[in-house]
Amino acid sequence: MMVYRKTRVANLAIAFLLLVLVTNFLLYQSSVPDFLSLQVTSSAAIGSLIDLAIIAPLLFYAAFKISIKQTIGLMVAWLVIARFLIPSELFAPFAGILYAGIAVEVLLVLAELGLLFLVIWKVPLIRKQMTEMNEGAIYSLLPTVEKVVTKNIFIRIVMSEFLMMYYAFFTWKKKAPSHAGVVTMHVKTSAVAFNIMLIHAIVIETIGLHWWLHEKSIVLSIILLIFNIYSVFFFLAGIQITRLHPLEIKNGKLYITQGLTARMVVPLNMLKEVEWGAALPSKDTLQFMYRDFEDVVPQAIIHLHEPIEATIFMGMKKSVTEFAIRVDEPQKLKELLANS
Repeated sequence: MMVYRKTRVANLAIAFLLLVLVTNFLLYQSSVPDFLSLQVTSSAAIGSLIDLAIIAPLLFYAAFKISIKQTIGLMVAWLVIARFLIPSELFAPFAGILYAGIAVEVLLVLAELGLLFLVIWKVPLIRKQMTEMNEGAIYSLLPTVEKVVTKNIFIRIVMSEFLMMYYAFFTWKKKAPSHAGVVTMHVKTSAVAFNIMLIHAIVIETIGLHWWLHEKSIVLSIILLIFNIYSVFFFLAGIQITRLHPLEIKNGKLYITQGLTARMVVPLNMLKEVEWGAALPSKDTLQFMYRDFEDVVPQAIIHLHEPIEATIFMGMKKSVTEFAIRVDEPQKLKELLANS
């Protein structure tokens, strides 16, 4: 997941990136060079390759929080785009650069697949450590994989998708925890009904729109079908996580999740202040409030002594110093936190 840096440098980088892309696109539109009496030569192709394969990815890196590996991937992607943008006769002398870039990308992909096979190889050890943690898979899978194998972003995404499939299909006989530290978050809301309604809407839309679009464009109809199937799995998993993982306080920690979109484990000694009846949270405050047919507001905002890493969509990480919550029994949660 790409996160915008929200700095002045990032804003300037985006502006220069747009300028680079637009000028290179216009350069190879025949009407523009004719109007300006310019002759597009191999020197222009060299300049475009530098702009697209080096300058543009670096500007992208300055504007967004991406890794070096992702930046290299962008360089290869822009080389491919340059191949279609620059006329063949001008690009031909530099075709070797494109092939070299693709070869580097293939090596990176093979390395990622190697890590995936390593995860599969270490499944017994991963399962053993998850059992020892005695926490739900939603909390224990990614930390265990990161500890045993790697913190690689590709592996985090794959494991997040595995979690989705696991909860969507293999948890229907499991029961929610029941102990003194459990506080439900969805019982007094329409969160489950809301997800069921979305699934019904997706299924109906798929049946109607897919067959109509199939006659217009087979490719688009298949893409839409795959996206809709993924969405159904996502909401099914969300229903199960909502049901199976209420807010829990146990072992000196607070466990909280909202489907596959956000989850965190907070040591109770990290709680600085619980602001009950707080105003609406800021846009940077992580929210654990299940959707309803009406607008919902938090009952409390919990402030932390130090930033804690939360896991969000696709296994991405977010540093959190405060989070907003809404539960079914706020008085019970108050008592639990007061006695912890």
